[in-house]
Amino acid sequence: MVLTIGARESKLSQVQVAEVMSCLPEVEYQPLWIKTVGDRDLKTPLGPMGKTDFFTREIDEALLNGGCRVAVHSAKDLPDPLPKGLKMVALTKGVDPSDVLVMPKGMTLETLPKGARIGSSSPRRDRVIHRLRPDLICHSIRGGVDSRLTQLDRGDFDGLVCAEAALIRLGETARNRIVLPGGNTPLQGRLAILAREGDQEMETLFSSVDIREKGKVLHLGLSVPHSPNGIHHPLIKTLPRPFKTFDIERAFVDLPEYTHLIFTSKVGAAVFIDCISCYGFSLDDLKGKEVIVVGQATKRLLEEKGVRVSRVAEEETQEGVIKMLSIENFEEAYVLLPQSSLARPHLAQWLGMRRVRYQQCTLYETHTLVPKKKLDLTCFDKIVFTSPSTVDAFKKVYNSFPKGVKAEAVGPITRRHLNLTLSQND
Repeated sequence: MVLTIGARESKLSQVQVAEVMSCLPEVEYQPLWIKTVGDRDLKTPLGPMGKTDFFTREIDEALLNGGCRVAVHSAKDLPDPLPKGLKMVALTKGVDPSDVLVMPKGMTLETLPKGARIGSSSPRRDRVIHRLRPDLICHSIRGGVDSRLTQLDRGDFDGLVCAEAALIRLGETARNRIVLPGGNTPLQGRLAILAREGDQEMETLFSSVDIREKGKVLHLGLSVPHSPNGIHHPLIKTLPRPFKTFDIERAFVDLPEYTHLIFTSKVGAAVFIDCISCYGFSLDDLKGKEVIVVGQATKRLLEEKGVRVSRVAEEETQEGVIKMLSIENFEEAYVLLPQSSLARPHLAQWLGMRRVRYQQCTLYETHTLVPKKKLDLTCFDKIVFTSPSTVDAFKKVYNSFPKGVKAEAVGPITRRHLNLTLSQND
């Protein structure tokens, strides 16, 4: 069998395919190099792209249409959700996920000239640079990493922010660079292999390079897990409040006046959209307002409905929103906070301390969902908690945590609440 592999035609992508297949030396393969819309469009900034198919669309279409048997992608470029009919059959261990600042030989962060031009491809990287040197000026840069390095070498930029993984794979580790502090893009440095759903032969073939946990994982939140070994066991449900209540009406009467809408959950955004028409408004009435969200899933939902999202908090918490808005001028602002009955008070308290005019609007409630039949939790290797409410619901339904089973929390707030709950049970 000659395995046909779809991938981007860039130099880095070709190295990535060779890296994957070096783990399967007995397999003969034929690459299918494809230019994606992200390779052709070198003008659109990457910052607003989020988890879209900008760098994967044409490759995944070829895979679905039978043009190739598998596709190899940078895992960080994968859209969420994956296209219907495709499945990730392997995720590699990858290489160093750090971001680095590459500079000309002999230059340091301290000796870069004032106002130096830094090539960057995301607002997150821009913020890291500005924290280190507020006077540096970040400019959007596009093209493959090898092309970006060429732009640096010919003096178009004084520095370049890129992934250390790309330098390793391109053999550019002799470059003068420093590792940047802070978090990195999720899955940076790792490679994902996609195949068509039901292609058991490819799942088996690439199982040796797949570093994902093979044990059974129990997911307690609202979303259905994508992993093949994940079991969905929701212990919470959300219920919209009656829209024609005094407090909701009071909040919506002022809709034309709000300058900012801040959504801290996907559910809150969905219920808000449903509620708008009850008060005679439409999505057009949101135009011109700053729409700020927590999480790419919330951003996707709103944009699918036709709402333009201005900014997404890097850290998916209220604290992440506060950090992002800490230098914002709110002198003339009027903020609406659509939220859950269980919403934490931190963001509202921060707005109050800043003397910002705001309205809270509780649109939905979160309740424990008691299953008809309890599961034998010892059959699972890991239990995933997606919110503090899933932790509370688990305690209410199951009372105690099973020994020998790993507990995983999504996000720092859930982790803190889970650790506190587990410590109380010890």
